[in-house]
Amino acid sequence: MKRYINHHHLSLALALFVLYLAITYWGNIAKIIQTVFSAAVPLLIGCLIAYIVNLLLNQYERLYTHLFSKSKQQKFKRPFGIIMSYLTIILLVAIVFSLVIPELVTCVKLLIANHSHVINNFIDYFEHNSDFKGLLNNFNTRNIQWEKVGKYLTTGVGGTFRTVISTASSVFSAATTAVIAIFFSIYLLIYKEMLHHQFSKLLTTYCSRYQTQIIKVVRVFDESYSNYIIGQCKDAAILGISCFIGMAILRMPYASMIGVVTAFGALIPIIGAILGSSVGVIIIFAVSPLQAGIFLIFIILLQQLDNRITYPLVVGRSIGLPSVWVFAAVIIGGGISGILGMMFTVPLFAALYKLLSADARNRITIQKNE
Repeated sequence: MKRYINHHHLSLALALFVLYLAITYWGNIAKIIQTVFSAAVPLLIGCLIAYIVNLLLNQYERLYTHLFSKSKQQKFKRPFGIIMSYLTIILLVAIVFSLVIPELVTCVKLLIANHSHVINNFIDYFEHNSDFKGLLNNFNTRNIQWEKVGKYLTTGVGGTFRTVISTASSVFSAATTAVIAIFFSIYLLIYKEMLHHQFSKLLTTYCSRYQTQIIKVVRVFDESYSNYIIGQCKDAAILGISCFIGMAILRMPYASMIGVVTAFGALIPIIGAILGSSVGVIIIFAVSPLQAGIFLIFIILLQQLDNRITYPLVVGRSIGLPSVWVFAAVIIGGGISGILGMMFTVPLFAALYKLLSADARNRITIQKNE
């Protein structure tokens, strides 16, 4: 008993000492954490890419196993799946750019052509303005304060040069981060069985008492996020294709570009489709206000059909989260981290909702049995 009390006091003293160090040196600890997190950003992005690509990888590996079930070439299943998964993503990106860029260029040309009279009127105003002509005629280089001009050139040009260097550095840093993230995601996909085995070994060694509960929680989170990603992509594709077909039937301009924009906007829950359709209304309004009004009515009807029929069937059942909590997750996630927060908090809330519901049912059952 005395040994237990001494051990308890020692643990409490050690905990208080660690807390004192954390409070005293919190600034340095925060800098170290920030530095480590900044260095780990490419790896975290790589983990996210690997998780999304793994959904495709599993499908391609099942297809390979079905096609070559009696063959001895099973060792090529993983390379085949990884190559086909990344090729699929590259192909989708290429299709999107091929649909959006040509129509975007056409839209910009049309806007310039329709509003060229504004530029001409602006030039004519200065050509026929007597005050402006008098200002040019009375212009005298002796009245220029050359010291201020020199100071502006040195500071202004230097500032511009620094801005260019900073922008180039940011672009290079982003490209480097993307390359590292992609290569790290490939490594994760190649060695995912080994990593799974190591994780299970760590749980068995250090958390054997809670191993079953931890695995259950991880599976619930994995199921929520994978079902959400698959369901959201399916719903976005259905909404984008429906938008394109409807605009083609109504003979509206930029059908393919607005369909793609609407599909990408639909990846953001609740408000994404509204943002995507708003872009479509603005673009069509530059061509024809009447067609913009027709498109607005069409897209409202399409979103109502999607919210009431498609989304509950495709996404709602897969994540199992009531709409009121979806709305709460979107608001909280948007307040924390913008669009990315909206996309990540919905499956997070779905996983927590499932875990709490299961725990509440178990506790109610235990209480009834007692």
